[in-house]
Amino acid sequence: MEHIQLKNEIPDAMEAITGGVAHDFTILLSEIKSRASLMMNSVEQSDPLYQHIKEIINSIDKGSEMVNLLRCFAKMNEYYTSSIDINRLVRNIVENLDMKGKKIVLDVDLDPKALIVEADPDKINQVLASIIDNAMDAMPKGGKLSISTESAVILNGTADAYGLSTGLFVKITIIDTGIGMEKGQLESIFKPFYSTDNNSYPTKKGLGLTFAREIVENHDGVIDVRSYPNTGSSFSVILPLKQAIDDFGIPAGDENSGLWMESILLVDDDKKTLKVGSKICKSLGYSVITADSGKKAISNYKKKKDRISLVILDMRMPEMNGLETFIELKKLNPDIKVLLSTGYSIDEKAQEMLKRGCKGYLLKPYNAIELSHKLKEILFM
Repeated sequence: MEHIQLKNEIPDAMEAITGGVAHDFTILLSEIKSRASLMMNSVEQSDPLYQHIKEIINSIDKGSEMVNLLRCFAKMNEYYTSSIDINRLVRNIVENLDMKGKKIVLDVDLDPKALIVEADPDKINQVLASIIDNAMDAMPKGGKLSISTESAVILNGTADAYGLSTGLFVKITIIDTGIGMEKGQLESIFKPFYSTDNNSYPTKKGLGLTFAREIVENHDGVIDVRSYPNTGSSFSVILPLKQAIDDFGIPAGDENSGLWMESILLVDDDKKTLKVGSKICKSLGYSVITADSGKKAISNYKKKKDRISLVILDMRMPEMNGLETFIELKKLNPDIKVLLSTGYSIDEKAQEMLKRGCKGYLLKPYNAIELSHKLKEILFM
């Protein structure tokens, strides 16, 4: 993973203050919500106070959404990039969509090939979630939401029109059959605090698309928008394709010797993950040593550190988590190469690992193509 600080290396004072305020408000809101929840549990639903407490909790949740906007602003120029498969990211978003009570038909068409981009997964997740949220809001009476991914070659005039360089790109298209927009509205949707319908959604601050465009542009991409009144809208997020899929060839390897004579220490408390991860590593030509806890990982590394070229380390483990294990491994070898194995979110512990010299992270569940690319990137580049 690469940590990128855009613009100034030292964060802007306003962004630093905003981040601090967001942090303090998060703590304050958490305390208030905890107290309100205790109050709610101590009264019957028939009690007149119950509904008042419920409204307090709803207001706290709205306050949390505003805090998240502050946090987005504070971290707008800070990116943690990694090789990610757009299909997997989109699939994760779709699986967590709240479709209850909505008369919306969902149509998802993902490219059968892995579409690998170099991007901050949290930021791209934020972009797509914001566009999908707006698309669903545009269909209050129901409709069809279509989400598709594909690879595309953008050349010459088209590239110039988008302000992009000629090359291979990933295109994520989100189409709704909602109310659509007039040309005047279309020209304003990326402006801060602009909303097409303040009456229906008074709590929305009109910053989602503002942040989305800046994030995509910071990834050397573009958002293409088309909309027609009473017909619907189409948003296409276009990002550079990192590498053609044919270049990710998986070597057959020799399971016993290791194609490159490199040994991997695979650390995870989940036995199924260890088993599958070990098979993938061996299929790629690496020899594998496994450990199902942080303590065992440290013990194995002490005994075999001259053989171990890289450690794939799970973050969430009992007794000793990934960060604690990483710190102890660094004491044994300050130059150790560690690849963090985690989900889509980069929490404070993961950020601390990256700052302390962790070489990157791998999204779970990972496949052979993603692991092959990441191991080559860390070991041989």
